[in-house]
Amino acid sequence: MSIFYRWLSKLPNYIKSFGILHGLRLLLLVERSVPKKSTVVKKYIVPGYPGPIYLRKTVSDHSIFWQCIVQRQYDMFRFTQSNRLMSEYREAVEKGTSPLIIDCGGNIGLSALYLATLFPDAKIYVVEPDEDNFEMLKMNTASLGDRVVALDGGIWHESGRLRIVNPESGSGAFRVAVTNGSQNKGVRAFTINEICALAAVESPLIVKIDIEGAQVNLFKSNTSWVCNTHLVMLELDDWLLPWQGTSRPFFACISQYPFDYLISGETIFCFRDFEEEHVGT
Repeated sequence: MSIFYRWLSKLPNYIKSFGILHGLRLLLLVERSVPKKSTVVKKYIVPGYPGPIYLRKTVSDHSIFWQCIVQRQYDMFRFTQSNRLMSEYREAVEKGTSPLIIDCGGNIGLSALYLATLFPDAKIYVVEPDEDNFEMLKMNTASLGDRVVALDGGIWHESGRLRIVNPESGSGAFRVAVTNGSQNKGVRAFTINEICALAAVESPLIVKIDIEGAQVNLFKSNTSWVCNTHLVMLELDDWLLPWQGTSRPFFACISQYPFDYLISGETIFCFRDFEEEHVGT
């Protein structure tokens, strides 16, 4: 696709998200041909965000900007079910508590930035295993201060150490596995319950999961948190990992509770029905 046709196809989304002037400006700045790998970092001023957004000059970073910031991949307000979610959020804030959002697979922090604009009184814990992505994540969320806590590690069903198994892949496609040998190697494996303990809350309001197939392990055990979470957003990876069954433990777990399921793009939005105490009643 030529640069002109790329601009033409993406222009409506940019204008919808940022208006004509800022939309055109960002389109021309961001939607350029970039390499797969680069250490060059550029700063962008984006309406609606408290600080600059930093992107490496790479296909992955620019694609994530398009998905999270322009297309608004995690916009749950398109669904009627979000009304109950917001009621719970506002009620918690009125009681003086900070609802917890856990971002599993935070990459360079753009999903956390976007969720922070939707839930300005929430506390967001972001988990990311790659060192370079983690540094970008901290840069992109610095303007939010202590509202965002960045955790250098991966999300798993039990404590331990993890390693990236495909370091040659793009920065948006890293997968992790348990580290064998020295306990000092790799990154820490966090469980959802451990993160809740760190945040001093009993359960999260929202859990967003984009972990390149690792959900097969996340939902293997220690899933008690699921029944008390109001919204689980998961990027399905069966298209990427055919016949590996990465989504099966997720569906086996979440189907035990009354959720509504809605799909937008690659993401499934699972809204918990707390007015229904038991499935089938």
